[in-house]
Amino acid sequence: MTDHEYISKLIRHLPPDVCRMFLAEQTACEIPELNSKDTLTAQRGVISAHISDLSFHTLQKLEEICESIALLSDGPGQDVIEGLKQESTMDTGLEALSALRNPYHKALWFFKHEPRLFDEALNSRQADLFRQSQACYSGFVADLDLILQEDEQSQERFHEAAATHFGCPKDEIAIQVFRRLRTGTTAEPTIALYQVSIHYNRPPEIVEYVQHNELVANEVVRAISSHITYEPDKGYVEVLSKDNQGREALAAIVAETLLASPITGESVPIKQYDYQSLAAPRNFDISNEPVTSVKVLELGYTGPVCGSSIAKVSIRDPQDIYSAAKSLYNNPTFEFRDYTLNYAKISIKLRKEGRGRARTITIELRGENRCNIKTKREKDRVLCDHLLHKWNLVKEVSKDAHPIDPIAA
Repeated sequence: MTDHEYISKLIRHLPPDVCRMFLAEQTACEIPELNSKDTLTAQRGVISAHISDLSFHTLQKLEEICESIALLSDGPGQDVIEGLKQESTMDTGLEALSALRNPYHKALWFFKHEPRLFDEALNSRQADLFRQSQACYSGFVADLDLILQEDEQSQERFHEAAATHFGCPKDEIAIQVFRRLRTGTTAEPTIALYQVSIHYNRPPEIVEYVQHNELVANEVVRAISSHITYEPDKGYVEVLSKDNQGREALAAIVAETLLASPITGESVPIKQYDYQSLAAPRNFDISNEPVTSVKVLELGYTGPVCGSSIAKVSIRDPQDIYSAAKSLYNNPTFEFRDYTLNYAKISIKLRKEGRGRARTITIELRGENRCNIKTKREKDRVLCDHLLHKWNLVKEVSKDAHPIDPIAA
């Protein structure tokens, strides 16, 4: 299952019998009963073999479900579940949930038994995914349309170079390669992104715990991760790692051993946003998009006299923010165009899909290059990024800016 990161995660982390039942329910795939006497690796291999035979579109839908479960399986996700579990409507819900030790099993239980709370937990999770954290990010430019080499010789060279870089024995480094696929008008899906995940051991540390009423010291070895991605259509090699000094070296290792083409040494330009067009009412083009409505909820601005201020309007308020601001300031001539915008919050109501509820996502823009879409789920992040470009709210670096809306220009 190297093409589907989150399906692979659930297969690896859930108890095999639980995972088998869940995947069979979601896909109507007939997975045979597992032999509990087999090793965990063998049982998971049986599950992977049957799931990999499913159609591309079925796997993509399953990948989205598994991603949502995985998002609530890490520390911040489990914190959200702990905060919401008291609202469970099941009589024995709290006991059943508390009895589970596996965080992936807990998130799966929430998904199956409390779908409303599961959606709320997913939308309340504010922390970034590790690979989306700007504090851990560096981007470099490579050639376009390269193919990541997955032959044994290339993988071996990469493994050796990674072991040297991290100062670890080769058997203490685990490497995973994933491909994110994109479907277009053609029958065959294309590769949108390659991801190489490297997991390696830190030096042992001593952790104390209580056993038989005494404090006992225990040596623990923790693994930490770095992620390197490559987008063929952009030529971007992006490194997400807490090791600030070693990111360029990691990018170079991946480029030279797996992409067979060195990075240029140039950094990926920081994306900048130009939302001054929101200073006046404008139409948001939502044609051919899974969106039913768009509304500007908040605008922050600065002026030579008043300093900084933020105007807000409720999503349920029949007024738009431009009319509401005139009432708020008791000034019928107030115009945001007389000020410089430094913050904007846009609400996007999505079309209902299947039996699920219609969802609303928000985009927040601050300053020239700060945007909260990196905190979104992958599917929402891609949609938000696409819409920002479509609405000309992204300033193309090194290109002339073009005004979008004559009324706001």
